[in-house]
Amino acid sequence: MKPTLSIIIKTLNEEKNIERCLDSVVKVAKAIDTEVILADSLSTDKTLDKASQYPIKIVQLEHADDRSCGVGPQLGFQYAEGDYIYILDGDMEINPEFLVTAIAKLEANPLLAGVAGSVKEMCIENLVFKKRAQKEFKYGNVGHLAMGGLYKRKAVEDAGYFSNINLHSFEELELGLRLVAKGWTLERINVPAVKHHGHTDTSLRLILKRLKTKYVYGYGELIRSAMGKPYFLKTLWNAKILLATLILWGVIAVFLINGDITLPITIISSGMIFMTVKKRSFKEALFSVFAWHIELVGLILGLLRQPKNTHSKIAAKVIQK
Repeated sequence: MKPTLSIIIKTLNEEKNIERCLDSVVKVAKAIDTEVILADSLSTDKTLDKASQYPIKIVQLEHADDRSCGVGPQLGFQYAEGDYIYILDGDMEINPEFLVTAIAKLEANPLLAGVAGSVKEMCIENLVFKKRAQKEFKYGNVGHLAMGGLYKRKAVEDAGYFSNINLHSFEELELGLRLVAKGWTLERINVPAVKHHGHTDTSLRLILKRLKTKYVYGYGELIRSAMGKPYFLKTLWNAKILLATLILWGVIAVFLINGDITLPITIISSGMIFMTVKKRSFKEALFSVFAWHIELVGLILGLLRQPKNTHSKIAAKVIQK
């Protein structure tokens, strides 16, 4: 008998969080017929040692070069059999009551492809997660789900694949764009879904780490993947701040080439004043501008990456059945 629900947990060196995550998932299995698939991207810590103590399936990448945010969900989906698929990060805890409510909503609405709930950030030591914790979710019909969601298998198959293996970030945004383009709908409900125990790095270290791991390549990879697709303009709109920054630097470069430094200095200083007033903090304004430029570099590098076939099977091995 196929399970009702498949929970895919993507991991890479989550030894500090994985037991908490799996303890929450075990509670789900008591209420719903569930299979749990841990999709590991070649962790080098004790993640798998701890995870193997639980009655779950564990699969792992064969090649470290295949690592990306988009690989984990798709790797798990290769082995999933449930009618409903939930994607969960290894540093999250799931609320079983949310899944019961979400499955009921998916069963009641034939056109509804996915449901997400509210997310509580547990670590806000840096500005990235502090900003995310302060952001209010839009509830109701949405264009994509972020920070985990429950999806209808039939809808995922209709959209072609679960997650784009080329993406180092924004894999759920890309999935949402494909689903909506196919006529499906997505909804976020005001029900607690997960607790997220994110990175505890400083703001600067986190941004630099995202450059090293190619996380910031996401916008460029997303734009490249959307070329020629009906949602291309929506993809550009999601990257509007970075694209506006790129255009702005183009304008500044033209004036500098012509020997005019007055306007560039005015533009830069005015921009910093505006951001400081908006953020109510010069420190946060400076960090935001710095982060934009790191992400802008990532966007350009992501655009230049040669993508793999999104339908190709991921080379992997089963560690625990």
